[in-house]
Amino acid sequence: MNQFEILYQQAISDPTFLALLASDTPAALQSIGIDPTPEIVSSVQNALASIVALNGQLSPPNITAAATPFVS
Repeated sequence: MNQFEILYQQAISDPTFLALLASDTPAALQSIGIDPTPEIVSSVQNALASIVALNGQLSPPNITAAATPFVS
C-alpha cells in the first residue's frame, strides 16, 4: 500500500484521525509515517477544503428551513 492509500484509508476509517488531519495536518501525517513537507501539507489542506465545499454542494437541501414560510 502506498502512502496515499494509507492516508486515504486512515481518513475514511478513523474520525479522530480525520479531525486531527483538519486541525493539525503535519501531526496527522507524521502519525502515519508521512513526511509533512510544506508541499504535502498544502496539498492535503487544499484537498480537505475542496471536499468540504463539495459536500456543501451535494448535501440535500434543508427541507425544514425551505418549508418554514409555508408552515403556520
